[in-house]
Amino acid sequence: MSTPDLYKASGVDTELGDEMVDWLQKDAKPISNPLGNVVSGVGGFAGLFKPNFSGLKDPILVSSTDGVGTKVILGLEHNKLQGLGIDLVAMCVNDLYTIGARPLFFLDYYATGTLEGEQFKSVLSGIRAGLAQCQTPLLGGETAELPGLYKKGDFDLAGFVVGVVDNARMLKKENVTAGSELYALASSGFHSNGYSLVRKWLTQTPKLATNDLVTKLLAPTIIYHQVPALVDKLGPNKIQALANITGSGISGNLPRVVPDGLVCDIDASKIPTPEWMRNFIRQSGATFEQVEPVFNLGAGMIAVIAKDAAEEFKTLAKDLGLTIAKIGTTQSSAGSPASVRYHGAWN
Repeated sequence: MSTPDLYKASGVDTELGDEMVDWLQKDAKPISNPLGNVVSGVGGFAGLFKPNFSGLKDPILVSSTDGVGTKVILGLEHNKLQGLGIDLVAMCVNDLYTIGARPLFFLDYYATGTLEGEQFKSVLSGIRAGLAQCQTPLLGGETAELPGLYKKGDFDLAGFVVGVVDNARMLKKENVTAGSELYALASSGFHSNGYSLVRKWLTQTPKLATNDLVTKLLAPTIIYHQVPALVDKLGPNKIQALANITGSGISGNLPRVVPDGLVCDIDASKIPTPEWMRNFIRQSGATFEQVEPVFNLGAGMIAVIAKDAAEEFKTLAKDLGLTIAKIGTTQSSAGSPASVRYHGAWN
C-alpha cells in the first residue's frame, strides 16, 4: 500500500519543484562575465561567485532588488509570460547602471499558489534571455509554492542583483553642473510601472484592449546594457548622471541624481512619447499633469551630459544602438531643492 503524500495533498508538489530545478540545471547555458565566474551549480543551499576585480582601483559592491508589479496580472490574463522575466532583470540591472556599476550575478524569487511547469519555464526562460543581454549569470533563486496566499495559476516575482563599481569612476550627483544637457534614452513602453492604472483603464474601457495594444503594453522593459560602455568611454565628468525613470515618472526620479541648487528644465514637447502610448493616455481621458508622476512617457532613462561632451555622447550612443532625444538642460536655482520644471506642450 502506497503512503499518501500529505504535503502534496496540502497543495505543495515538491517532486515538480525538483523537476524544475533539474530543468534549470540541464537547460542552463553558461553566461560569461568578465568580472568573475560562477563556481557552484544550481540546486545548492547557496551560490558561489569568484570575482575578478583586477582592473578596478577601488571596487565597491552595489546591490538592487525589484519586481515586475501588476504587469504580472496583465501577462497572466493574456498568457504572455516570457517578457516578464526580462522585465525582472531590467528593473534590477538598470538601477545599477545609474551609478556606473556592472552586474556580477542575479538571483530570483518565484512565488506561486500551485507550481505549473510550463508557466515556470516561460518566466525563467525570460529571465535567462534578459541576463544574456547584460552578461550576468543566474547564481541561484527560490521557488515557493504558497497555496492559500496565492490562487492557483497566480504568481509573483522578485529579483536581486549584485554588481560592482570603481569608486573613482562612480556617477554621483555632485558631478552635475548647470548648463548640462538632458537626453532621454527611449523606452519600449511603460516598462514595468503604472500597471495598476493601466489595468484600471482597460477595465473601464474594454474596447481599448486590442491585441496590438496589449502586445505593446507587454513589451519587455529595455535593459540598457550599452550604458557601461558609455560610462567607460566618457567617464563621470562627461556623463555626469543617469536616472532610471520608473514609478513616480521623470519628476520623481530625475531629481534623485541632481544636487540641490539645480533645476532640470525640460521641454515637454521633446519627450519621446510613442504615439500609441500618447493615444492610449488621451483615450483614457488623462492629462499630462496626471500621468507625468506615474509613467516614464517614453523616457526610460535620462542621461545628464556635460555640454562640451554632447556631440561625443550622441555619436557614441548612435554607434551603440541607443535611441536618444535631447529634452532639456540643467539650470541654476540657488537655494532650491533639486527639481524638474516643464515648458512646452506635451500634447
